[in-house]
Amino acid sequence: MRMQEFKDMLEAIALNTRELFHEHFVFGWVGTPEIANSVAMMHLPVPSLLVIQPETYQYFLPEGHSREQPPSPQAVLELLNTILDGSAVPYGGDSFPYRLYRAYFEAKTALAGMWRGNPVLTAVLFGLPLGFLSIICYTTCCCDVLEASDDDEEADEASHEKKE
Repeated sequence: MRMQEFKDMLEAIALNTRELFHEHFVFGWVGTPEIANSVAMMHLPVPSLLVIQPETYQYFLPEGHSREQPPSPQAVLELLNTILDGSAVPYGGDSFPYRLYRAYFEAKTALAGMWRGNPVLTAVLFGLPLGFLSIICYTTCCCDVLEASDDDEEADEASHEKKE
């Protein structure tokens, strides 16, 4: 099913079931998947259905969610009814582990986008500071060269004492 067919199906469901769901749901359409991927913290297939509860940052996916087939009209109605009666399984949330995972997902997505856009610049942007940091760590942890030169100076001073 193409995007336009899926959108038309959802519009028909919204119009035909207005009396049942108008007080509880707001139907919206997102043309690009980035916002939905950010909410779901995974890459959703296009087209896809995602029901969001904005107060708790929870989301609902249709039962038997597959990457090959978008949900049928019956699956959409079943999902909306299970959300209303409270038996639908919510995903996500606003707890501390979900916040950590959301930050990880956003960083991973941003870095992957940077790498796809310009891999040379991304490698320089992260490689150059990491190179300097490794040099600093190496010189801090492996300072035997400096200690050895101090020992040599002490030996030289002992052999060059003034004789009277």
